Amino acid sequence: MMTSPLRRIATAVLVFALASTTGLAPAVSQVTEEDVEQARVLRETAAAERVAAIENLDQAVAAYEDVRGELEALTFSVGRLRGRIDDYQGATFDLRLEVRERAVQSYMNGDERDPVARVFAPETVQQSIIARQVLSLAVESESEQIDSLAAATAEMARLQVTLDADSARLSDLKAEADAIVDRMDELYETAEFVFDEVDQDYVEVKAERQEQLRREAEERRLRALQQAALQSPAAGVDEEVTPGFICPVGGPSWFLNTWGAPRSGGRTHKGVDMMGPRGTPLVAVSSGIVRKSYGSLGGNIVWLYADHGVNYFYAHLDSYPSGLVDGQWVSKGQLVGYMGDTGNPRPGANHLHFGIYPGGITAVNPYPTVERVCP
Repeated sequence: MMTSPLRRIATAVLVFALASTTGLAPAVSQVTEEDVEQARVLRETAAAERVAAIENLDQAVAAYEDVRGELEALTFSVGRLRGRIDDYQGATFDLRLEVRERAVQSYMNGDERDPVARVFAPETVQQSIIARQVLSLAVESESEQIDSLAAATAEMARLQVTLDADSARLSDLKAEADAIVDRMDELYETAEFVFDEVDQDYVEVKAERQEQLRREAEERRLRALQQAALQSPAAGVDEEVTPGFICPVGGPSWFLNTWGAPRSGGRTHKGVDMMGPRGTPLVAVSSGIVRKSYGSLGGNIVWLYADHGVNYFYAHLDSYPSGLVDGQWVSKGQLVGYMGDTGNPRPGANHLHFGIYPGGITAVNPYPTVERVCP
């Protein structure tokens, strides 16, 4: 089936809409109200075409029924004509045999009304004279059979002419019926397939727009929560700011609320130190993009830019898992490193310095968040 113009336009709208992306989050479609309106107009146009196509389809069905009725009647008539012609052919054949047989009998035996046959012996009369006389008598005596033969032959010829004309009309009707059926298929395709496709496009675009509006509302709500958390970072963040959060340490660990504790160089502690054995697996607390780096303080570092807009900080990693590449998207629970003491901790003080940065702006106390989910 060829793609309709409406289908191509609607597809272009969707492709354009799906081409837009935003921020560090995975690419998402950006469907505007204008896109939804375009899809709605396309749907209304397709619906109007569908109504018109259905009306034409009804007319085509009526025309087909008329043609089919005539076709059936004519087919029956042709069958009867052929049967009558067959009957006449049999009758004329029998009549010819009967006339021929009687003529021969008259020739062979003579006729009581033939004065020539009574006076002369057959062998003494010229054969041509006898033959003419016999045939003349045969025609005179069997005129009824001859008339019947002529009438049957004439009727058979007339029926044949009618049969030829009806057969030609029958052929035309069959071609006409086939053309109507093809047109009905075309109209049905227009009436159903095109509308269904455009209608589905409209439903998808509208649903995508509604989902986008929902996401935008959710992002605004989360940003408001994040902003509220920044007013008192020591209190941490509401669990709605870190949806689906899981413990970053995939093994035994212990930790205290050391937020704001003094550090070297006049700094204060902006995270939570989660102590554990060296090599303890560390996992992504959410799906998102990872960035690897190294610093004199943090040693081997992983930044996780979560899909929900919060940045998570992992420091002092002993090493990275094989195959983890910078800029890779990881799923929640995927291995991102192993606990160690790289950077500025004293040797053997293996731990994960874990930080939470809502919106990537300022650190907030991660202790309440990890305390809720880590054993």
